[in-house]
Amino acid sequence: MMQATLEKAGFQVDTAGDCQGARLQFKKQRPDLVLLDVLLPDGDGFSLCRELLQQYPGHDLPIAMVTGLDDLESINKAYESGATDFITKPVSWGTLPYRLQYLLRASRAFADLSLSESKTRALLSNLPDIIIRLHREGAVLDMQVGSYVFDMGEWLHSAEDGSYHLPSDIAALIGTRIDAALRGKGMQMLEFQWSRDPMCVRHWEARIVPRDRQEVLLVVREITQRRQQENQLRLWAKVFEASNEAILITDANFRIISVNRAYETIMGYREQDVLGVDTLEVGAKLQTYSFYRNLVSLLKERGHWQGELINQRKSGEEFPSWFSVTQVTNSRGEPEHYIAIFNDITEHKNSRAQIEFLAHHDALTGLPNRILLNDRLEMAITQVRRQGEKLGILFIDLDRFKNVNDSLGHGVGDQILQEAAKRLTANVRTGDTVSRLGGDEFVVLFPRVRTEGNLADLTIKLREQLQLPYTVDGISLHITPSIGIAVYPDDGEDPNTLIKNADAAMYLAKEKGRNNYQFYTPTLNAKTLDRLKLESDLRSAIDAGDFELHYQPQIIGSSGQLWGLEALIRWRHRERGLISPAEFIPLAEETGLIVGLGDWVLVQAVKQLAEWRRQGHNHLVVSVNISALQFRQGDFLDRVKHILQEAQLVPDAIELELTETMLMQDVQSAIQTLKGLRELGFRIAIDDFGTGFSSLNYLRHLPINVLKIDQSFVREMLQEPESLAIVESIIALAQALGKETIAEGVETRAEFDVLQARGCRLMQGYFFARPMPPVIFDQWYQQQTQSTPGVSDQCQPG
Repeated sequence: MMQATLEKAGFQVDTAGDCQGARLQFKKQRPDLVLLDVLLPDGDGFSLCRELLQQYPGHDLPIAMVTGLDDLESINKAYESGATDFITKPVSWGTLPYRLQYLLRASRAFADLSLSESKTRALLSNLPDIIIRLHREGAVLDMQVGSYVFDMGEWLHSAEDGSYHLPSDIAALIGTRIDAALRGKGMQMLEFQWSRDPMCVRHWEARIVPRDRQEVLLVVREITQRRQQENQLRLWAKVFEASNEAILITDANFRIISVNRAYETIMGYREQDVLGVDTLEVGAKLQTYSFYRNLVSLLKERGHWQGELINQRKSGEEFPSWFSVTQVTNSRGEPEHYIAIFNDITEHKNSRAQIEFLAHHDALTGLPNRILLNDRLEMAITQVRRQGEKLGILFIDLDRFKNVNDSLGHGVGDQILQEAAKRLTANVRTGDTVSRLGGDEFVVLFPRVRTEGNLADLTIKLREQLQLPYTVDGISLHITPSIGIAVYPDDGEDPNTLIKNADAAMYLAKEKGRNNYQFYTPTLNAKTLDRLKLESDLRSAIDAGDFELHYQPQIIGSSGQLWGLEALIRWRHRERGLISPAEFIPLAEETGLIVGLGDWVLVQAVKQLAEWRRQGHNHLVVSVNISALQFRQGDFLDRVKHILQEAQLVPDAIELELTETMLMQDVQSAIQTLKGLRELGFRIAIDDFGTGFSSLNYLRHLPINVLKIDQSFVREMLQEPESLAIVESIIALAQALGKETIAEGVETRAEFDVLQARGCRLMQGYFFARPMPPVIFDQWYQQQTQSTPGVSDQCQPG
């Protein structure tokens, strides 16, 4: 650092690491000035100083010893060995070049003393020293220079004989050292305080150089400013080391040149481990290069930056830290150093996070409190309002919880509340919010619900979980919930209204006997209860034998001959009569009952087809609709194969109908399953073709036999040219791909004629026959076979 500092100031610097190296360097370079450390590997600086001066007599060489601030003994030894001056540690880097420039000037000045007294006076006039020649008999003024030329009276008093004497107090301070110098003990050096003004403290440095046994030179310099700087440096050094915050100092290129003990403690590195480390390169691995480019720009622009940075200890652990970085410039305003102060703010951030958490969460359960619930509810309302959707609020109260709390204690009550919170949280969807308002009151926010029925399903699931036994201290407790439901926007358009109305619905649930749920809107209550009743009946309908299959004939248009039949399920409810599939199929899909129901349909259709085959309908094909959930079951292929084996029926008599939307959800998986079905021998049809979002690229790879034209296109093709164009396109596409087409919903002769003219081979609809039970189908078939072959006007809806 000393070499770098001096070279930057314009000096040419040569270095040596020991006495031998110094001797060689000195002989080779003949330097203008020598800086010597006190301790050297093969000797000491004092001996080397004397050796250099003795070995090269007549060479007026300034030598400065580098020693500690308080090491007066070393300073005395330095001057005794012939040293010109000394440099104290810690070194004041900013003033070091100027100090050496002074030493060089002083050296040249003393060298010229022998040439001319006038020249010497002129040279010495540039020095900030008081120089006095003293005789043993008294003080004789030789010269006084520098800023003290006009203050001679301050230092010297004249006598009657014309001589001058030192003031008694100064003479007392340095008298002993003058005697020592005159006794042959070499140059003496001391520091002292002296001032005529008692309110002002001034520091002085005196060197007493013997000229002969009667005369000495007294060289005095005021060092008040230097002493103040040294005291300040000493103070800053103590602050640097005693600071609880990590401090690192870099050069102008952001390479570390010093760190304090707190840095070593926080980071886990020793100082020698990080000296020379490029802080920007290390930091960019934790942040980004662009971030540090901006940081450097701000530092150069403003001279200071502070903010949060991710830091990394020697162990690899990353932690947040708060940095304050200051730029230090030189006299030309150029960056010279950067001082960074930082501390570990992990605990601070954790505390803030904990405070933030407690401000928005319930302390007992950790659930969001009313404040956070309102925030999320407002956000959810904004989203569903923009998208035209609904959201749901459940207000849950644990029935007779107060009795448990009062009889068994608050400790037991708290455990029940915590367990209830866990059950609610574990059984809601991602994005839903479970909150506790206080006491035994919980609110659940469902930010998106498709229908009120879907909301009721979620409510039932939570109610079932909450009424499971609670085991506390070996005691099994049974607690039920009362739940009120409010729906946005029907029951309110702001958080307060929705929560208030859900609360009112909860009290209605309590009035109706507890352990149930109620919607705030009465009509929704009736609708939901009706749906629940229908769902309950649906679950038992299969075992009760309430379902039956009807079959709708599929006709070859050109000949009027029967091609096959589509199996269609009907539910003959014991109280409501025949229920439309449009009413119970969606419910079966929502509840998952569609899988069992679909298997039942396939079993019944296969059994009936087997019976018709025994009756002689050897070429009859029966189409069966397959649901998406049923199709995606992992064992679907095995179940279908098993059903056919039980009926001893060949697969090519069964046509499985799947919607294009179902197949497009997972095309690759669908292709694999369809290939498996085709390998077994099944026929495959795509139902409602044209109503979904098919990809022709995938369509050409699907192993299918038939495209079914949706009845909506058939119904509208005579009025809308666009629908007719779609029908024509589907027929043409099927022909190009080598597939059959069948049109659904054919009800009139005109529709039949259009389809026949455009090459649609198969048709079904009321124009030929309605769906009918097997017994009615047998009668219909007998009538058709007895009539004239071909399609006639007598094939009216039946």
